[in-house]
Order: sequence, then C-alpha cells, then structure tokens
Amino acid sequence: MNERLALLIVDDEEAIRSALATLLGRAGFDVRVAANGTEALARIAEAAPDLILLDVVLEESNPNAMGGLDVLRHVRALNRFIPVIMLTSYPEWQIESLGQGAIAFVTKPWDANALILQIRATLSAIQHVRKETQAAPSTDELRIGDLVIDLTRYRITKAGQEIDLTPIEFALLAFLARNPRREWTREQLLNQVWGYEWVGYERTVDRHIAAVRRKLHLQRDELIETVHGTGYRLVV
Repeated sequence: MNERLALLIVDDEEAIRSALATLLGRAGFDVRVAANGTEALARIAEAAPDLILLDVVLEESNPNAMGGLDVLRHVRALNRFIPVIMLTSYPEWQIESLGQGAIAFVTKPWDANALILQIRATLSAIQHVRKETQAAPSTDELRIGDLVIDLTRYRITKAGQEIDLTPIEFALLAFLARNPRREWTREQLLNQVWGYEWVGYERTVDRHIAAVRRKLHLQRDELIETVHGTGYRLVV
C-alpha cells in the first residue's frame, strides 16, 4: 500500500485519540479524529475514511449522546462500505459489536503491533475484494448452493444465516468462489489474497481454510477441497 490510507479514530478520551493518532500516523496512515458520534458522522460526510476505529462507549455521562453502536449502524446504512474496528474496555460488547456489522473487535489496552497488523490485514482484504468486484462489475454476489457471498456489503450468509468471517477469511472464500474447480497452491493463495508484500508462512493458508470450514460447518473436503501436496480448490 503506497498511498496513505485514511483512518478515522472515534473516542471520547483525548489521551486515547492522541496516542492512537501518533501510533497510526507513524505507521504511515492519514489519521483523522472525532470525539463523539455527531462529530464522527460529520467527518465521514466530509470525506469517507478507508477504515474507522470506533469506541463502543461514547460520552457515557450523557444519556442523549450517540453511542458507538449508534454510529456503527449509521455507517452500515451508507451506500459505501467502510470497515469498522470496535475499541472498548468491555469485552462483553464483542458479540453485540460484531452482530451489528463491525469487522473486528479490539480490547483496550491494545497491543500496538497487533492493532497495526489487524488494520493492515483488514484494508488489504477489503482492497482485494474490491479489485475482484471491479474485475466483474456486473456481479454483486456469488451463490453456491445455500451460500451467498455479498461482494458489496462483505457479508456471508448460509441458508439465510449470517456467518461472521474475518476480512482475510472473506477474501479467501470470495477468491476461491470466483475461481472454482481450479487448484491453487498455498503460495498462489498468499500472493492473490494476502498480497505480494506478505511475509509469512504458507501454513497461514491452512489455518484460515480451517477457520472458514469451521464457521461454515463444513466437513473436510466439502465445498473447499484439499489438494494433497498442493493446496486447495473450491468444488461446486
């Protein structure tokens, strides 16, 4: 990613906004900040960011203020998809946040390296899926049996039930679904989905395939077939 991608940090604590802005600015991002929900929506209207870091609890002392989940619902209603990573000190908000459409959930205090990796992985996966969609603009979704892959909203449903996949898991499944019945090596999948700049082990692919199978409740070699000694292919 050579261009400076824009991040919007939404948190009612100035110290947290400042710390995140410094950390992510040094990591090469164009960082913007908002102290509350109203300010966040105004910033988004001015110039939509590439990703939002959003605190779950905003202005807790003001019962009339917009909370983080309110902002999340507004963002999800926009025509353009913007990935949202939720920030909070309360792990019990995780299910609610993800259920409302957040991409990921980070608990305070955060690990700096892990947070940057999460942001970069999310942006990389979203860019990959957008590139795939632009290559075939007439296709907004892919259907395989009772599985629906929504390429504009980045949602997966199976038999009408939404499945929670991480951005990389989504991009991996979408790529395989776009290119069915073809064998892909682990190295090819790393290049196609993670990107040529990825530095890591090929077994990373195995872990993500295993996660997709588990979340979709697939038996081994059901839908996603292991090509022994090579990699994987999607069978339909």
